[in-house]
Amino acid sequence: MRIATLIIGLILMFVIGIQGCLVGAGGAFLGDEQLSGGGGMGFLAALLAGIAAAFSLAKPLVSMIIFIIGAIVSFIAASSGFSDMNVWGVLLLILALFSYFGHRELKNKNPQSTN
Repeated sequence: MRIATLIIGLILMFVIGIQGCLVGAGGAFLGDEQLSGGGGMGFLAALLAGIAAAFSLAKPLVSMIIFIIGAIVSFIAASSGFSDMNVWGVLLLILALFSYFGHRELKNKNPQSTN
């Protein structure tokens, strides 16, 4: 479960990052500051997804928390005119759930661990 979370998180990081950059550039090109700001928030959500994916193997509980923060950032970006971020926010919440199950798996495998 933890390896799948890592792979899916990294793929989502690239997709969200590219989309955030394109929306931010398009908003700046069209002069829409609200959409441009939403693109920046999308890029921040992509950065958080990458950081959370990096923690998913060793510290899945930390990964879960960062995925939840990334989902909150995605939902905030969706309210600023970048409505595709609702989809990415839901997917980041699903990855947070995967990280939770990865934490339980790691805890059951190594009961002395403090993860």
